[in-house]
Amino acid sequence: MANYFPVVLDQAGHQWLLGLPEDSFDSWEELRQAFIDNFIATCKQPGNKYDLERIRDRKNEPLRDYIQRFSDMRLKIPKISHDEAISAFIKGLRFHEALRNKLLRKRPTTVAELLAMAKNYADADDAEKLIREDARGADQPPQ
Repeated sequence: MANYFPVVLDQAGHQWLLGLPEDSFDSWEELRQAFIDNFIATCKQPGNKYDLERIRDRKNEPLRDYIQRFSDMRLKIPKISHDEAISAFIKGLRFHEALRNKLLRKRPTTVAELLAMAKNYADADDAEKLIREDARGADQPPQ
C-alpha cells in the first residue's frame, strides 16, 4: 500500500510528501492525519444553513430564478431540516411579497410542499408577464 500512495496524489500532494523529513511518521494513521490536517482547508466543504439563509431574491429577478438558486444551494447542504429550509426560503423573499405573505399565512410543512407553492406562483408570474406582453403588442399598429 505504501508503494501506491504517491501514485494517487496530485502534484501538490506529491510535493508535500516529498518535502517531509525521513521517518516523519510511525504509522499510517499518523500519515493520514497529517495529510488531512495539511489539505483540509483546500477541500470544498459542504454548505450549511447559513449559506442557505444568504440566498435572497433580487429586484426584478424572476421568481423561478430565485427558486433555482435556492434549490441548488439546498442540495449542497447535508442534513438540513425542512423547517430550517422553509424559514430560509421565506426570509430570502424580499421582492415577491405575495408569495411571502401566502407562506407566512399557510406555512408549508415540507420542502416539497414549499417548492410546489413557489412553482405555482412562478407559473402565475410567467402567465402574467405573457399577458402584459400580449397587451403591449395589441397596442402596436400592424406593419
